[in-house]
Amino acid sequence: MSEAEIDRIVLLSEPLPEQTRDTLIDRVDRTTFACVDGSPRLFPAGLNATLACGVGDCTDLALLRAEVLCRNGVPARPVHGIMVWDTEAFRTNALHVEILGKGVAVHDWVELGDGRTMGAYEGNPVVRCVKIGEGVCFQPLFEALGYL
Repeated sequence: MSEAEIDRIVLLSEPLPEQTRDTLIDRVDRTTFACVDGSPRLFPAGLNATLACGVGDCTDLALLRAEVLCRNGVPARPVHGIMVWDTEAFRTNALHVEILGKGVAVHDWVELGDGRTMGAYEGNPVVRCVKIGEGVCFQPLFEALGYL
């Protein structure tokens, strides 16, 4: 990561005075969400492009959030799994397949040290995210290709 990218992450994660952990987590959730365009991609844009150009998908968002949270002392890690939803009740432009009225896609989100999640459609009763593993989807492939 370049010094400019590190500065941007520090700026995103600069805590407010007397900020509680939950307030920080909420702030990181909102602030980082605004850093990505959410356009579906076959490969992650990478933190460089996310910070410089505001592009990225769930993979880039999960990596950015985990980085900012960890830099602020909040245990967090990216995880991946399958996202399933009712296509009549929820619409998305995510790359997915539809099977018998259900949308299915791979998805990345953040798991906090206390077990809570960020980016797994919390509070949306028609979307379910099922964790499959640690790290982002296809992480070994993306690392081999130089995307991560």
